[in-house]
Amino acid sequence: MIGYVLSQFPVLSQTFVLDELLELEAQGVPLHIFSLAPRTDTLLHEDFGKLKTAVHYLPGRVDRLLGRHAALARTTPVAYRRALARAARSGLSSLWRFVQAGYLANEARRLRVTHFHAHFAHHPALVAMLASELNGVPYSFTAYAMDLFRKRVNRTLLARKLASARFVATVSEYNMRFLAEIEPAARDRVHLIRTGIDMQRFLPGPAPDLPFRILCVARLVEKKGVGTLVEACRLLRDRHRAVQCEIIGEGVLRGRLEAQIREANLEDRVHLLGAATQAVVRAHYGRAHLFVLPCQVAANGDADGLPVSLTEALSAGLPVISTPVTGIPEVLRDGENGLLVPSGDAAALAGAIEQVLDDEALYRRLAANARPSVAAHFDRRRTVAALRALFAESQG
Repeated sequence: MIGYVLSQFPVLSQTFVLDELLELEAQGVPLHIFSLAPRTDTLLHEDFGKLKTAVHYLPGRVDRLLGRHAALARTTPVAYRRALARAARSGLSSLWRFVQAGYLANEARRLRVTHFHAHFAHHPALVAMLASELNGVPYSFTAYAMDLFRKRVNRTLLARKLASARFVATVSEYNMRFLAEIEPAARDRVHLIRTGIDMQRFLPGPAPDLPFRILCVARLVEKKGVGTLVEACRLLRDRHRAVQCEIIGEGVLRGRLEAQIREANLEDRVHLLGAATQAVVRAHYGRAHLFVLPCQVAANGDADGLPVSLTEALSAGLPVISTPVTGIPEVLRDGENGLLVPSGDAAALAGAIEQVLDDEALYRRLAANARPSVAAHFDRRRTVAALRALFAESQG
C-alpha cells in the first residue's frame, strides 16, 4: 500500500500528479492519498472524477493533529524523541511539519501503508521523512524544480532527505547531477523518471486554419518568461507579421502582463485565456501552429525542470520554441524538433518565430519529428511502470 504525500491535491496546474495516480491505479497499485492542505482550486480537470482512491485531508488545527501523537510517543518513545529533536533543530517550519508527520504516521499505521511517496522535495518530502522516522515505513520522493533551485531551499535538509530516502525520482538528467552534488552518497538511489503524459490524448491533428497561432501553456510566473513572449509579439506586429498568440494559465503576473499587452496595443493579437482544464488545453493544441515557452531562471533561483506542457505540445505534433534552461535541451533538440533561443531575449525569440513562419521545409521537419522525439520516454504507461518497479523493490 503506497501512501502518497502531497502539499495540496488536486491542483489544476499539477496535471502530472493526477495522471500518475490514475496510471498507478490502472496498473493495479493500491494507494492512499494524503493532502497536507485542503484544496483551493474550484476548477478541476475532468479526469479527477475517475480517481478511485479517496483523498485524506490532514486537519488544519494543531490540537487535532497532536491528538494522534500520544500513541506514537508511548509505543516508540526513542524514535519519537529523536524525530522531534531533529525537527526542532531545523526551525519552526519543521516543527509544524513534525506535527503533521505524527498524524500521518499514525494514520498510515492504521491504513497499513507500507511505503510513503512524496511529490516535491520540500514540505511533502519533509513530512514523509519525519513520518518514516516515527513509524519505520520507508519513503521516497519525486523532485522537480522549484523544490530544488530556489535560493531559500535548505540544502542541508535536502541532503538529509536524499540520504534517508529509499529512492529519489527526478525528471531530468540535469536534476540528477544537481542532486548528486547535494548528496554524493545518494547518487545510486536517484533515478530518472520522466514526467509521463497520456500520449493517446495528445495526438497530431489536421493542419490548423489561418491565422498563424502561437500557443503558450504556462503559469503566469517569472520563470515561464511569458513577458518575453509578449514583447516578441510586439516586435512581430511592428514587422507586420500576422500572428495570434494565445496564453493559457493563471498566476501572480497576470496584472503586469495585462498592462504590458495594453501599453503595447496588442489586445487584438495576444490573448490571456486564464486557467483551463485538460480538455480545453488539448483543443488549443489542435488549433495552434507553434508552441512557445520562453523559460528563464527567476530572481529567486526558481527554474523549470522539464515543463509538462512542452512534452504535451511535442506529442501533439507541434514545433516548439523554448530556451536551454535546466533539462529542456534533453528533449528539445535545436533544429530537429524545435528551436532554442537565449532566455529573456525577445528579439531572438521573434527571429525564431519568423524563421518558422518563413521556412516551410523547416516547419515541416520540426512538426514531423515532434511526436517521435517524446514517444519512447514520456508515455505515462512506461514512466509509471518504472516507478512501480521501484515501489516493489522498496517493499521487498
